[in-house]
Amino acid sequence: MSNPPRFVPSGVKPFVYARLAHLKAASLWVLILAPTSAAIGSLCALFLWSLDLATRARFDHPWLLFGLPVAGFLVGLVYHWKGRSAEAGNNLIVDQIHAPGGGVPLRMAPLILVSTVITHLFGGSAGREGTAVQLGGSLASAFARLFRLDP
Repeated sequence: MSNPPRFVPSGVKPFVYARLAHLKAASLWVLILAPTSAAIGSLCALFLWSLDLATRARFDHPWLLFGLPVAGFLVGLVYHWKGRSAEAGNNLIVDQIHAPGGGVPLRMAPLILVSTVITHLFGGSAGREGTAVQLGGSLASAFARLFRLDP
């Protein structure tokens, strides 16, 4: 008996297997990135909502402006005690992108969120975009450790 006819050209099988391997890898990345993205997006939404409440409270109570020096001192004190590894801010995020090492500490997320909201509540100036980048970087680094991803 002779070999059955080959319906698949010889170069197609490796191509199909390679595409299936790519599909598997992409599917795994989606499974990792979906919860990461949902968590970061939710945290940024919470941040913007909190910032809106703080801004409204400051406009409703203009006397809060007089508490800015005390609020700034307290935020600085908390960073001095608890935020040493996170005080580099956006520079830490950029450094970890260019030369991965220790990662971004998870404590950066609550520190930057609370300190930015307090700053806005008392009339200080702090950017939203930098805070969102630090929130995302901190949470993404935590998810990378959770899923044991190497740089």
